[in-house]
Amino acid sequence: MDIISRAEWDARAPRSRIKVSWSKRTEFVVHYSEGPADQSVRSIQDFHMDGRGWADIGYNFLVDVSGRIYAGRGWLVVGAHAPDHNTSGIGVCMIGRDGDATAAAKRSIRWLYDEAGRRADRKLKKLGHRDVYATSCPGDELYAWVRAGMPADLYDLPDYVSVSMDTAQSLPPNTWVTIDWGREHSDREHHHRDAGGPSFVEGPARYAFTANVQVDGLTPGTGLRARAIEHADSGGDIAGGPIADYLATKGSTFVHYSLPADTVGDGYRVRFQVIHHGTEAARITAGTVKALTWPTKGAVQAARAA
Repeated sequence: MDIISRAEWDARAPRSRIKVSWSKRTEFVVHYSEGPADQSVRSIQDFHMDGRGWADIGYNFLVDVSGRIYAGRGWLVVGAHAPDHNTSGIGVCMIGRDGDATAAAKRSIRWLYDEAGRRADRKLKKLGHRDVYATSCPGDELYAWVRAGMPADLYDLPDYVSVSMDTAQSLPPNTWVTIDWGREHSDREHHHRDAGGPSFVEGPARYAFTANVQVDGLTPGTGLRARAIEHADSGGDIAGGPIADYLATKGSTFVHYSLPADTVGDGYRVRFQVIHHGTEAARITAGTVKALTWPTKGAVQAARAA
């Protein structure tokens, strides 16, 4: 799994560093920042160095709700996260408040724990900050997970995404139209990260979804088609999914599309398209998508083995 370097998040240089050996590392201490989930790592470092007078950011690593891991002091530098446990404990902080702990964040914290054990060549004691200090940290939700042993088997619990249209879209003849989803009803793992945009599942992942759209302005009997596509983040490259065929009805035509299982690769996002083969211009006036998505376990395991 990738760790975002200090240079990448624009870290300040530490005022000092005290190194420790793996023989001294016996604990893994989980924290939360108790700030907004979109708080920057640099702002946390600034508060620790300027507000508290510490030599550097207090934690050894930080994890955001999308599962991204940020290097803090690193594996073998004494932290400033838990009095009397900064030498023995590796401090890892989830950026967010109680209730913000996502499956992605937990997977990354667990990966750090497993990697620490691999480097130390033994298991470390799993602790929440409140186990060693009088505090509510790391929040009730995350602490319950730590007390349960930080279970790693989170891959069978799907992420749920629910989005809908908020603006009608033009549907000209013989043109695939990608639907924009302007309303976000549920997306805890941030698959629909371009809120208001067309993507609703982000790879690498397994996924399933249903889409329902309403099309107006077609002559009854006009042929329509719908499909899922996987669009590359890097540009216009797309991979088309299964195509379903429909016929326009009198009045509004309702397209129901279901994809029970598929896999989207790293660097791709899932979108939904509609086309018709009539002669008149039509409009997509309403639509919803409900998706379930599971992170690709093999990709995470491969990163751990790297």
